[in-house]
Amino acid sequence: MKTAQTQMPQWSRQLDEPTNFPESEAIRRVSRTLPALRRKQVLVSQGDVFHGLYIVRCGMLKQSQWGHDGDEQITHFLLPGDVIGLDAIVDRRYQGLVTALETVGIMQIPFARIEDFPGDYQNHLQLLSYLSRAMQREHIRLRHMMAQPSDLRLARFFLAMSHNFKIQGYSSCRFRLPMSRCEIASYLNMAFETTSRLISRFQKMGIMSAKGHEYCIHDVHALKQVAESEK
Repeated sequence: MKTAQTQMPQWSRQLDEPTNFPESEAIRRVSRTLPALRRKQVLVSQGDVFHGLYIVRCGMLKQSQWGHDGDEQITHFLLPGDVIGLDAIVDRRYQGLVTALETVGIMQIPFARIEDFPGDYQNHLQLLSYLSRAMQREHIRLRHMMAQPSDLRLARFFLAMSHNFKIQGYSSCRFRLPMSRCEIASYLNMAFETTSRLISRFQKMGIMSAKGHEYCIHDVHALKQVAESEK
């Protein structure tokens, strides 16, 4: 019997919880399943003309942007249930490079078929535009959040990933992350050395263990204390 889930902190729900776009009959009617993406395959590139939404069915991708200095900044890790392209609707351009981190199953909703949704077409466009602007505001909020201390960011990242695996029906304490530590560091706007040092510190504290891409959280309470500490 399933037990009631405790409410996640607001920061965790905002950071990484999937959008959970409902795979309803209406969604299936206007979407199409694409061939599986393999690791390192590109779904869309930054600046590409917007042509539709994508729903992640399985696997994980990353979305990154390239700065004027040529450096890559990872802005999102995209998990099952996430919708890709909401932030592209207003400007009609995809906001980042989306690349598969492992084998990924994808559904596409061509923008031209949005009008096939039940209800008024203009209402749907207004809703999508609202969601797109909300996504763009969220990008700004995340950049502000990255000013927080490094250990808080990393603890919150692992808690958010743990929660995502839990709601997908997998273990919340033992999981494999397909992204590298360099990619985690980029996502959290941290140096690779800082990320590695903090993971080692968490291991010495008995909070978690890490080997390659495999992670095991031993003390969730202690990890939450780090994530919620005020500095």
